[in-house]
Amino acid sequence: MASRRTTALLVVLILLGGFSLAAGEAIDAPPTLTVTNKDDTTHRVTAYTVEDRQSALLMNFAVTTIDGERRLATLSQLVWPDKFRNVTLTDDEIPTQRITIDPGDEATTTIDGWTPGNVTVYIVEDLENNETHIKTDIKTCTVREQEHSITLKDSGGGGFSSCSSSVGWLLP
Repeated sequence: MASRRTTALLVVLILLGGFSLAAGEAIDAPPTLTVTNKDDTTHRVTAYTVEDRQSALLMNFAVTTIDGERRLATLSQLVWPDKFRNVTLTDDEIPTQRITIDPGDEATTTIDGWTPGNVTVYIVEDLENNETHIKTDIKTCTVREQEHSITLKDSGGGGFSSCSSSVGWLLP
C-alpha cells in the first residue's frame, strides 16, 4: 500500500504532466492574426513564414518604384515604407497567406504554414492607392501561443504581438 506522501507525489506528477502536455500544445499552436482597418481604403495584408529572422531579411521581392521601374528588393529594404508598389515575393516555397480588409472591417485568421521557431513577416499594401507598400512587420516571437494584431489607420497603422498562453504563468 502506498503512503500518503507517495500518493501526493504521484498526484502532483500527474498534474504537472497534464500542464506540460497543455503547454506543449500551446507551443505548437500557430499565430493568430487580427487586422482592424480604421483607414478609409482597402488594404491587403500578406503573411509569410520563414525559418528565422536572417532568412526573412534575405527574402526577395519584385517591387515597382515611384518612377514605375520594376526591380528586386530584399525584405531588409522593405522594413520601412519606401514608396514601393506591387510588392510580390519572388522566392519559391515560402508559405504565403493573404487577407484583404475593407474600411471599417476586422478579420482574424490563423497563420497557415507556421511551425515552432518560424518567424512571421507581414507586408501591408493600400489597394486603392496603386498597391502602395505602407508597412512591414517582422514577428520573431517563437514560443507559446502568439497573438498578432495590426491596426490600419491614416498614419500607416500600428501593430501588437503577444507571446503567452493561458498556462504561461506555469512556464518560464
